[in-house]
Amino acid sequence: MQNRKIQKNQKKHIRQASGAALAVLLAGTVLTASGCGIPVLSSLGGGYIFKIGSEKCPERDAKVILMNYQKDYSSLYGIDLWQHEYEDGSSLEDYVKDLTASQLAEVYTLDIIAEEQELTLSEDETAQTEAAAKEYVEGLSEAEREYLGVGEGDVQELFERYLLAKKLYTSLTESVSSEVSDDEARVMDVKQIRVSDQKTAEAIASQLEGGADFAALAAEYNEAQATEIHVTRTTFDQEISDQLFALGNGAVSPVIAMDDAYYIFYCTNAFNEAMTQENKANVLTRRMEDAVNSAYASYTDQLQSELNEDVWSEVPVDTSLALEGASFMDIYEKYFGDFSQNDHAA
Repeated sequence: MQNRKIQKNQKKHIRQASGAALAVLLAGTVLTASGCGIPVLSSLGGGYIFKIGSEKCPERDAKVILMNYQKDYSSLYGIDLWQHEYEDGSSLEDYVKDLTASQLAEVYTLDIIAEEQELTLSEDETAQTEAAAKEYVEGLSEAEREYLGVGEGDVQELFERYLLAKKLYTSLTESVSSEVSDDEARVMDVKQIRVSDQKTAEAIASQLEGGADFAALAAEYNEAQATEIHVTRTTFDQEISDQLFALGNGAVSPVIAMDDAYYIFYCTNAFNEAMTQENKANVLTRRMEDAVNSAYASYTDQLQSELNEDVWSEVPVDTSLALEGASFMDIYEKYFGDFSQNDHAA
């Protein structure tokens, strides 16, 4: 039980750390951190973690981001959990190393797209990355400097990569309309009855046509975990969504076959105004993700990627570090704002 709780908390923290704006790219990145289906590199030699297109990620970049995640997790769970194995055989070290490789692959890919689109950093932005790198390196402990093996120039280059990736994201989404209508974001309140047998569903529908109380029938027959749910236009597929959003207050849907079961819905509120207003931010985020995915996918289909698994597997998470020095993402946010949140969505 404790193992599952830890894993659940891990995933919750990852969702929070990744944020809405760029998180979608992690799932579609051209490099899979596990290395499945990606040949081990022989041409790179030691010192490089992966190659995307013509870009190679040095081990030092990976260590900076890896140590950043290590700081996050150590403050959340305690250092002892680095030696803890979970029920599926994985470890916290495996988890953060996968996350590190995925995020760096995302950033490197976005930077390749930025270069193709001739997007660059301004002189002021470059000067800021220099200041950020200086502050980061000076804030490291002696042990952390030895573990990372980086100089200010190396860290500045990594800050430039992250800033350019965010700048590209902003460029790709700046034309996305921020106007979201009530109808597009509409949230409905409905009650549901789910049964696994079609004849039972049809019998329930007949009783409802005869005036039976929906709540009473739901209490007797519903196999779903909840009876009352909120529904948006993306909760179900388009065909089912169209049926539900055509219902008015007090209306009952026909029997709907879905997910190897049979559903009947009762509309208690066709327009939940408060939740609709909250959902507008989600709709806008999806629009921006779609805009970026469109450009991103066209590049990831063309780019060749390889993971240097031999090198990456040997990069350690040094649990002996006190982790009291500078945090890469904290300093990034100090100079450039939250990497995971796009300015257009703010």
